[in-house]
Amino acid sequence: METKIKFPTGSANERHSDDHDNHNGNSPITVAKSIRRVLTKSSSFPEFPQEPALTNNDHPEDGRGWNHFISTLAAGVGSGALSSTICAPLDLMRTRMQVWGDMSSSFQGEKITPTQVFQEIYQKEGPKGMFRGLGATLVTVPLFWGVYFPLYDQLKYETQQKYPDMNISLVHCGSAVATGAVADLICNPLFVIRTRLQTQALHQLADAHAHHTQPANILEKSGILQTGQQLFRQHGPLIFWRGMSANLIGLSHVAVQFPTYEYLKKWCRDRKASATGHHQAVVQESPLELLVASGVAKMFASLLTYPHEVLRSRMMDSRQATAPTLRGTARHIYSQEGFAGFYRGLPVTLIRVIPNSCITFLSYELLLRWTKEYLKESSSS
Repeated sequence: METKIKFPTGSANERHSDDHDNHNGNSPITVAKSIRRVLTKSSSFPEFPQEPALTNNDHPEDGRGWNHFISTLAAGVGSGALSSTICAPLDLMRTRMQVWGDMSSSFQGEKITPTQVFQEIYQKEGPKGMFRGLGATLVTVPLFWGVYFPLYDQLKYETQQKYPDMNISLVHCGSAVATGAVADLICNPLFVIRTRLQTQALHQLADAHAHHTQPANILEKSGILQTGQQLFRQHGPLIFWRGMSANLIGLSHVAVQFPTYEYLKKWCRDRKASATGHHQAVVQESPLELLVASGVAKMFASLLTYPHEVLRSRMMDSRQATAPTLRGTARHIYSQEGFAGFYRGLPVTLIRVIPNSCITFLSYELLLRWTKEYLKESSSS
């Protein structure tokens, strides 16, 4: 059967029939008018729920610009300062245990435990001694993370833009290693000063044992500037880059830690996205998920790459006139202490670095979110 469209130019009966059809809503003209309204007025489209449009602040890979840079810088510095202060006693104990092997002859080969280190520091130096070197730490660690996080974030973004087909784990690994090399080069002088400040009391105690005398009350003899000037006068400028070769080997640590951390974060986002039905890019990890991801990544990396930390601490703490080499230091540790010497201080290190990493990364992620939101509101007002 052929259907004919009736136009209102016909007879009165036809128009009456059209009006009757219009009243019932079944007229072809009514349908045509409805189609025309849909095509000409976007507001006539039904509004279906849609994923929110991604903005520069919604995804950590997006949003280059001054606001993003300031956010990553502020979050890096803030997280470094917070973790340094909270974990300062554990950091001091770790450094003391790492350099203990070089002075074991002064103590007649005595073994030392984390409990003994704590008691020795508290008894000889008092509660204030637990924070020895904190001034240098509060300069060094926030500076390190203030350099590291913005540069890592930018390198990661640029690499993904230039090589979109590259495996994401390789992107994270390469960005972490390159950023670590730059941050270590900049911050190594301060790390040397910090190590000297943390171990100067231990050397005084070793000298007293070697000469069979009672150690005098150990006081804070020098600060950051005074220690730096003394090192420069005695050893020249190259002293500030002692341990740099061990640091470069230690880049294997971030090559493991950051890809693992990024993978665990993505796994958390994917799981949450599938549960909520939202796009993976707009969901965020919970603080608990960030704590677990950062802790697991740090423990995994520490277990695999710990020996470089012992090598670095020994080289930085060396009182020899000539700079020790990485190979010579490794041989000395192995000959004097065996393979176990490369893992000296590992238990207290794990006790220290896992909470430290959790605090650093959790505070960084939260500060980054808050800073971005604050800058976004400030720019829109």
